[in-house]
Amino acid sequence: MIRRSPTLIPMSDMDVQDIRDMVTNQKSNALGQQQLTTKMRRLAENPGMVKDDYDMLLHLNKTDKEKEKAQRLGLDA
Repeated sequence: MIRRSPTLIPMSDMDVQDIRDMVTNQKSNALGQQQLTTKMRRLAENPGMVKDDYDMLLHLNKTDKEKEKAQRLGLDA
């Protein structure tokens, strides 16, 4: 196998910080999605209407609005 030297991309400190911020944001989004999935699974196992159902609906609406706003502003990368 022929080895070649890695391609180096010139990056400034701001580019590196932007990437770090993006990774942190993606990790927090994944964690939030995981927590939401866990909460939805728990609510699905208990079909009775409780206060958590209303809270979940409010949370989903808020999340959808935030995603729409970010997409409109071009922040959704």
